[in-house]
Amino acid sequence: MRKHILPRIALASITFGYAFLLLMPASSFAQRTPITITPSPTRHGPEHGSLIIIGGGGSTPEIWQKFTELAGGKDKARIVFVTNGTPGDDTSSHSYANTIKRQTGIQHITILNAHSLAEANSEKFIEPLKTATGVFFDGGRQWRIADAYLNTLTHKAFQDVLNRGGVIIGSSAGATIQGSFLWRGDTRNNNILVGDHTQGLAFLRNSVIDQHLLARNRQFDMVEFIKNTPELIGIGLDQATAILVQKDTLQVIGKAYVLIYDYKNIKTDSPFFMLSEGQRYDLKERKMLSPVKITPATAQNPATPQNPANATAQTTTPPAQTQNSESGPQPKAYVNTPIEVHPSTTLHGPEHGSLLIIGGNVGSTASVWNKFTELAGGKDKAKIVVVTAASGDSAAFDQKDVEEIKKQTGISNVTLLHTNDLKEANSETFIAPIKQATGVYFIGGRQWRIADSYLNTLTHQAFQDVLNRGGVIAGSSAGASIQGSFLWRGDTKGAETLVGDHTQGLAFLKNSVIDQHLLKRNRQFDLARFIHAAPDLIGIGLDEATAILVQGDTLQVIGKSYVAIYDHKNDQPFFFLSEGQKYDLKNYKTIQPPRRNAADGDFTPPSPLNAAGPHVTPPSPLNAADKERE
Repeated sequence: MRKHILPRIALASITFGYAFLLLMPASSFAQRTPITITPSPTRHGPEHGSLIIIGGGGSTPEIWQKFTELAGGKDKARIVFVTNGTPGDDTSSHSYANTIKRQTGIQHITILNAHSLAEANSEKFIEPLKTATGVFFDGGRQWRIADAYLNTLTHKAFQDVLNRGGVIIGSSAGATIQGSFLWRGDTRNNNILVGDHTQGLAFLRNSVIDQHLLARNRQFDMVEFIKNTPELIGIGLDQATAILVQKDTLQVIGKAYVLIYDYKNIKTDSPFFMLSEGQRYDLKERKMLSPVKITPATAQNPATPQNPANATAQTTTPPAQTQNSESGPQPKAYVNTPIEVHPSTTLHGPEHGSLLIIGGNVGSTASVWNKFTELAGGKDKAKIVVVTAASGDSAAFDQKDVEEIKKQTGISNVTLLHTNDLKEANSETFIAPIKQATGVYFIGGRQWRIADSYLNTLTHQAFQDVLNRGGVIAGSSAGASIQGSFLWRGDTKGAETLVGDHTQGLAFLKNSVIDQHLLKRNRQFDLARFIHAAPDLIGIGLDEATAILVQGDTLQVIGKSYVAIYDHKNDQPFFFLSEGQKYDLKNYKTIQPPRRNAADGDFTPPSPLNAAGPHVTPPSPLNAADKERE
């Protein structure tokens, strides 16, 4: 089944503008008298009060705290909990109301669930809203909320909560309903993007909102729609992530990312850009209000909404023989005799041992450190070599990296290995610690320095021998990119040049190109064109605090965020894998997990061949505790 953009009407027809959407088939709610909309100095956000719009999949303490504060504090807040998105008895509604009480400390919560239009249009029904300081919309199916309240007295009462300076919050369906255009509003299923319900409650005007975005590989669903509706701004929210909207200022709160779809940006090669926690955006002027948060030591021309994929990056077509490229100025490492490469039964991964490739900022990710310790033989038996060449000419300040690894893993046998001298890297004395090592860890910095220090030397061969003995090679940031066969961002002038004067990596992961800090630095489109010109390579982009474990040709995601897979055979530039998902690098397909039993709800995870393409994306597992059954 394909995702439907418009039923029976070509998408190109939307060029008549947003007013064209009024010609869509009318649903039951569209015939009611609209509520009064007064002129506002804001273009999108509320003139008074606040919106909190959550992408589903749970919340965070920061989101709950902000909601409580905006509602007046736990002792003064009076909350109305709207449950029409999910059908069922009152038991589940009371259960989630108790969750809100537990998370916020707010005790005054009234459940609101209209069973008819007449009820939603009665003065008696809206009585709790007249004194409410906040309204919470539950998840489920957004069209049910529209059918219950759109253009009724209750709808006006919701708006009055904002007018008094209150807060409206919603998650999943309760997020989408806050937009003016209702996305995934069809009564048949949520894979029909524009269906038989197209009008939202419009607390956020001139907008269309999607949710569960990256977890369900929905990132490309809105692109064509926004291209043809320039008056709307598109907002996609990932799970456990929210936007706080006050007037025309949007701020991100939560764990993951918010995607902004702007008509002006979609004209470029980058149809969306990402905002992360703490970043602010001016909805009226469509521009950033705060810079990307990158530490000065590693800042590399952070992306902006006007330059989402880093405009200074070069999109050079890769050489035909990517693994043995002779293009560009030749660094000193290329004059050495290549190490011996034996035929392998694997296409990409190591025949023996394990790779742990980390997208940067790994310090807070216990699951990655635990896996490294385990693969190295356990904290009591592991013998680790830490390679610091990426950081520059001196290793003096890199002792802190050794101490951090000891702290995170409990491993005491850790040796620092540093040189920028090829002669030293080709000596038996230098490689002695590697001969005993059960694990190697490459720290971050600049990947070309690692190549210049070790490529095609005895040390390079010794690293490979650690894998051949069944050990583990790990690396973060530059220590991730160097593990690929084609070296990405390997130019000595700066990381903004994607294909530069160093193009050969250490090739622990064969026939591959690896990028890091992916979503945090809005790099998600940088590999796309390259991979289409280099079909023998697989592209892998890793976000921060996220890693892939590669054993043989099986890849598994570990960590907090996402991994992007770039495969030239796929209809879309990339698709995402999240924690626990596995991928077959040899056959270019996801490895499906066992189906859950009926009590947990059966599901089929996205396939790489359709997850980001035009086909239907099956829902991912639902968070039963949050009752967000879209």
